[in-house]
Order: sequence, then C-alpha cells, then structure tokens
Amino acid sequence: MESEALRNLRTMRQIRTGTDLARNRKLRTTNSLSKTKEEVEYLQSLSARGVAQILAKERKRFATQEAVIEKSRRRVLRSREKLAVTINKNRALTELRHELQRARWEGRNSILLKKEPLTEGRNLRQMELRY
Repeated sequence: MESEALRNLRTMRQIRTGTDLARNRKLRTTNSLSKTKEEVEYLQSLSARGVAQILAKERKRFATQEAVIEKSRRRVLRSREKLAVTINKNRALTELRHELQRARWEGRNSILLKKEPLTEGRNLRQMELRY
C-alpha cells in the first residue's frame, strides 16, 4: 500500500511565509473605502525623491551580506578539511600501531622496521647544500 504521508509533504517553495501573506492582504479601512480607483493609482505612483538611491544602498548591503556568508562557508569548509586530514592521519597511525602490536604478540618481527645505524662523524659543517 502506498504511503499517504509522503504525498502531503511540502517543500520550502510551496510554503508561504508571513511576509508573503501580509504583502497580498489589503486591509479595509475607512480611508481606503472612500478613495476612488484613480486616486489609489495616483497615490501609489508617487515615490520619494531618494528611493532609487535607497534601493541601491539596500542591494549593496545585501550583496555584502552574501559575500560575508560565502566567506564564512569557505572558512568552515577549510577547517573541516584540516580536521579531516588530522582524523585520517590519526586513524592510519592507530591502525598501524594495532598491526604492530598484534605482530609483537604473535611473535612476528618481520613487520617491524629496524632502525638505521647512525653514522659517526656526521658534522653539519661538512654538509654540502645544493640549490
């Protein structure tokens, strides 16, 4: 039987916010009832002198906010990448240590790496550096 709950799910695009509802609602006041249609159109066509400048400023402010959000997302991603590298390194080290410990308990020393003997007489003044 098909689930009925999944058909009733709504996405964010289908949900109307309070702002959307308020935008379409027209309150019926005494003043609005007494205006003619021509008067309403004329009054709605009027605008303040600096509206274009205010709208441009608001667009710029919104673009700045978007840039800040994007920068923050990049920082979070970068920190997650660093953390993932550390976690992967620690996981690999833990697995190696478990493997070496298991080899020690079983008596197998072939897995263990032997140290290279240090050469005596090593002196930093005698090293040759090539670039």
